[in-house]
Amino acid sequence: MRRVAATRYPRFLFGGPAPHDEIPVFIYHDVTPEGFRADLEYLQGNGYRCLRTSEYMDCLRSRSIPPRSLLLTFDDAVENFHQVTFPLLRECSIPATLFVPTFWMREPRKAPATAEVDPAERDAFMTWTQLRECAASGLVDVQLHGHRHALIHTSSRPAGFATPELLRRHHLFDWPMRHEEGRDRLGRPPPGTPIYESRPLLGADFRLIEDDEAARACREYVAATGGTAFFGRPGWRRELEAVLRRSRRNGGTARIVTGEEFRSFVATEFQASADLFTAEMGARPRYLAYPWQLGSDISLDLAAACGIEAVFGVGIDHRRISRLRGPLPAASRIKGDWLRFLPGRGRRRLRDVVPAKLRDFVRSQHLAH
Repeated sequence: MRRVAATRYPRFLFGGPAPHDEIPVFIYHDVTPEGFRADLEYLQGNGYRCLRTSEYMDCLRSRSIPPRSLLLTFDDAVENFHQVTFPLLRECSIPATLFVPTFWMREPRKAPATAEVDPAERDAFMTWTQLRECAASGLVDVQLHGHRHALIHTSSRPAGFATPELLRRHHLFDWPMRHEEGRDRLGRPPPGTPIYESRPLLGADFRLIEDDEAARACREYVAATGGTAFFGRPGWRRELEAVLRRSRRNGGTARIVTGEEFRSFVATEFQASADLFTAEMGARPRYLAYPWQLGSDISLDLAAACGIEAVFGVGIDHRRISRLRGPLPAASRIKGDWLRFLPGRGRRRLRDVVPAKLRDFVRSQHLAH
């Protein structure tokens, strides 16, 4: 509820006019053919113009806002973009911006060893060949969405344990990066793994490297007492919490990473992403959309040092963005669900969608942050 209260919702969501002094920026992830086609037809039928990223930034710099203009953005570069979104953009000759988390793209020529992951976890994402195809069309501006798109632990307080139900329900990116046997690991963890309170890597000021021995003890306990069937036992959580406490009492290995060590860790996110993006796309990235929400002051400084010209956050960042003084211009985005609330024929009304939006909001809460 704090997130809802902090988010800025434009007047046009409530039946008001389109803003005359700003350009709405919409964010999508997966789309359905029917829903996204309806969005594009709504824009075309009501005289809206979709900008390219460079056009959007030129408008902001000149403070010249073309009427009925907007920016369409897509995060994560999942296969759905290539299969559904890109053909519809091409059919309608509408430009958009695609933000890419470089670690997760398939078929890199030379990916930096910033973390380990099961290769199957990358199956839902696009290949670099597909990204180059989209960029060559002249309609898709491929830009940066960070590298690992990772959450990192920032507390020793468990948010829960990896269970078969949670592994099924939560998205790949909801599972924080783990430190196992001296290496960082991404993706879905084995059942029984403790999950601690977390923050986005690019939004945090420090990192807790969790107790690897305690995590191993929990996983081994689950494996030895029935595997996935263990989670059907009454009181399974109390049992795992007891295993976790015993392991910690025996002398844990958790530690806090802060200061210059943490800054160097965050810097690897920019170095790896920019280098891999440049090698695959043939040009340095100019714009960055932060995963989840606007990054920390540390990451904003590092983004500027890496050559990023502007950054994007989300609706919850609007208040911070309005007070931001360097080093980079920043803009907030709202979900594509709200696009057909813009003024026009066939405009949607808030009362028609509030019940469904509330249900989706409750179902989509993150596990650890």
